[in-house]
Amino acid sequence: MPSLILSGDTISVRLQSQRLEVIRWVEVGTTRESRMSVPIADIDRVVVIGHPNLTIPVLQRLMFDGIPTYFLTSRGRWIGTLTPDNNKNSARRIRQYQMNADHGFSLKVARALVQAKIKNSRRVLQRLSANRQESSLDAQQQADQKLAVLVDETAGVESMESLRGMEGLAAARYFERLADFFPSHVPFRGRSRRPPRDPANALLSWTYTILLGEVEGAVRAHGLDAGIGFLHEISYGTPCLPLDLMEPLRAPVCDLLVLNILNHRILTDEDFEYHAMEGGYYLKENAHRTFFQSYESAMIRKFTPVKGESHTDFRAVIQEGVMTILRGMDGGEPEPEFFLMP
Repeated sequence: MPSLILSGDTISVRLQSQRLEVIRWVEVGTTRESRMSVPIADIDRVVVIGHPNLTIPVLQRLMFDGIPTYFLTSRGRWIGTLTPDNNKNSARRIRQYQMNADHGFSLKVARALVQAKIKNSRRVLQRLSANRQESSLDAQQQADQKLAVLVDETAGVESMESLRGMEGLAAARYFERLADFFPSHVPFRGRSRRPPRDPANALLSWTYTILLGEVEGAVRAHGLDAGIGFLHEISYGTPCLPLDLMEPLRAPVCDLLVLNILNHRILTDEDFEYHAMEGGYYLKENAHRTFFQSYESAMIRKFTPVKGESHTDFRAVIQEGVMTILRGMDGGEPEPEFFLMP
């Protein structure tokens, strides 16, 4: 069990020696309970959604065992991470701050991240089009060409402002074409967030948030400051470095997962609800478990990034992204390379 998900159907979580006893409602709104005993050694991370009842001994044990705990609201808004104290390497963080102030290094990392993001977005569209025998459609040809041009143009960019502008153009062109692959019962009419204006955007935002938690956990586990990145501008409360490292993974991890869930009717429009006060759509609590089953499968699925190389999965890809930053900071990787979708 790589991830233990605790949400609104969780009555309590208690520590029992080397295990956690998780008591849940069989069905929310009923009085029937189910009990599950989970070996702590089998847990890699804990995701807490809403207000399940966790005891202090449980949280302390997770900290002692180095298991990060991510907290979200019931509507998928990021709250924060409870992680073990891995910030003991002060020299590493000082180096991180120095490299952030180095314009040449920051631009080099940011450029590599944006190029990987655009290449992966283009590859996702190519795969989706090929699966539907639509590779020759004008819409696909135009999107493919535009994204290819933007990849080339980023190579000569010398300012962060211009680079971020190109990233924005690529994202707009990508989502314009990606909309064609959403099912008619959950259509996508353009990216919207805070709040998400339709179920498709609600699921995209939810999935991005869950992945961000994993990336932030990996960043903190290596003693880095999550608030100091290279592509995203430093802003109060913003996990810039995790957001940086997540960019190349948005299309191949999150977007493909969302399309798979919706096109195979694993979740439908009935699994979302509209909240008038916030003016947006959100995934219902009773759909969380279904989502995480698909999410876990996607994260641990083995694949070969390059022909002839050993198999990996997306959790290993996240770790490799952090290591790329560390090698770059130490001068061991002059030209950083981030994940490219095969």
